[in-house]
Amino acid sequence: MRAFALISFCLLFSSWACAQNEPNKAKATPAATESSPAEAPIAAAESRENEKLKALQALAASIATQEAERNAQRELLKKATSEDQRRELQAEIERMSDKLRETKATFASTATGINASEPQSTTQAPLNLQEELKNIFQPALRELREVTAQPREIESLKTVLVDWTSRQKIAQTALAEIDRLLAEKPSKEVQEELESTRKSWQKRLSEAESSITNAAVQLDQRKRDAPSVLSLITGMISHFWRNRGLSLLLALVAFIGTYIALHRGYRWFRKHSPIHKKYQDGLTSRIFDVSVSALIFIVALFAILLVFYVRNDWLLLTMASILILGLAWASRTALPPYFEQIRLFLNLGTVREGERIIYGGLPWRVDSLGFFCVLSNPDLNGATLRIPAKTLLSSFSRPSQPKEPWFPSRVDDWVILEDGFMGKVIQQTPEQVVLVKLGGSYKTYSTSSYLSKNPENITHQFSIATTFGLDYQYQSIATTEIPEIIQQKVFSLLLEHFSKDEINSVVVEFSAANTSSLDFRIVANCKGSLAPQYNVIQRLLQRGAVEAANEHQWVIPFPQLTIHQPR
Repeated sequence: MRAFALISFCLLFSSWACAQNEPNKAKATPAATESSPAEAPIAAAESRENEKLKALQALAASIATQEAERNAQRELLKKATSEDQRRELQAEIERMSDKLRETKATFASTATGINASEPQSTTQAPLNLQEELKNIFQPALRELREVTAQPREIESLKTVLVDWTSRQKIAQTALAEIDRLLAEKPSKEVQEELESTRKSWQKRLSEAESSITNAAVQLDQRKRDAPSVLSLITGMISHFWRNRGLSLLLALVAFIGTYIALHRGYRWFRKHSPIHKKYQDGLTSRIFDVSVSALIFIVALFAILLVFYVRNDWLLLTMASILILGLAWASRTALPPYFEQIRLFLNLGTVREGERIIYGGLPWRVDSLGFFCVLSNPDLNGATLRIPAKTLLSSFSRPSQPKEPWFPSRVDDWVILEDGFMGKVIQQTPEQVVLVKLGGSYKTYSTSSYLSKNPENITHQFSIATTFGLDYQYQSIATTEIPEIIQQKVFSLLLEHFSKDEINSVVVEFSAANTSSLDFRIVANCKGSLAPQYNVIQRLLQRGAVEAANEHQWVIPFPQLTIHQPR
């Protein structure tokens, strides 16, 4: 980027130097090019003085000639006999006097270097809007005329040809009618008038035929001289590149180079600025950032105007100036709707940096605010969004708590969903969550659907509960001996399969007196490392309870219906 900015600066400087040196190169003499560097300024000054004297001598000779001609016209005016001749000579004398006055003003301006036509008083003439607009758009209109000169000339010749052809037809019709009347042998007086009228229409016909021939020849010549489409396009492109293309390219390079250079310079300044060190991301630094960003953009726009000015491209300079003024004028009505966005940039809106926001049904952390706001979720893969600031105008943010999760799970976590599916998270993005079962099959949920199933995360620790029932004949020991016996059996069975550090506790309690059984609640609290063995542990709990019943010959009831018959 630094190299790009340096290249743009060099191009600007070279274009300015070329524009300044072209007149001097045209006026340089061989003697001046061969002089030493120390003598070059003196030789250039002498050359300018000599040219100035030559110009003054030529103007003086022109003044003398014009005065002699005016005196001669005045002598003729004295000798004039008719009134018309006097008026013509007087008009000619006035015209020559105006021309002589202009030549003398040019002589004085060349001699003194001061334009005598400039107003000496502080009173300014009123501006003429029509004249100003004419001067502004005159270069564009001139170039448009030059580009369309040949097509307009061809179209004009076609119009002339059609007009004279129409006149020819009218003259032919008139002559035919006169010949018909003459054929009827009218009286002598009528015949003489018809002959006179016929001569008049015959002249018109001859004039029309002559004009048609002339226009047809010119039209054919213009069509033959017209270039081919390819050469016309090539010439237009070449003309555009020579006159406008290079200026546009240099202007683009100047805009980009200036913007990047100033932007990088401000970034360096921002790192060492006492304002940003003191206030960091406070309101003062944000206002300063927004103001400097706007100023950098304005300076980059003026770099475009500077290129056009240095290259003397007044057409593009005028058009660019009008465009910039139009944008500035339109901003009066275009900027107010952006006030809320400006408040957002300044961290004064309903959304603040570093806070938590719900966007698209997911929680996000606001990393930065600008024309494009950056949102991120640390628990999702590739969860960094760049969204336009206007989409957050109706949103609200709040401070996030220190241990508040950003998503119910992370990659490699084991979860159980409300639909009973259990699996390991292998991928979770803002669009989808992919789970894998123990058997290796994959299941994909949309992120919103995944959240709606309220996933239970068993990665860190979890508990498994099951219910076991015994017959009512053990009612006397149901709350004392049986829970302890089942607990010891289940715990010893779990230790046969897993280490003691992975089993936090096993709890057995009397749960309820059901319709046909006494129910016991068996709960095993395990560490998250046993999450893949969730289903195995659930089966071991039932197995341990059944083995305890077998060892003590407890009857496991089954649903039954008892009928009491009255005596």
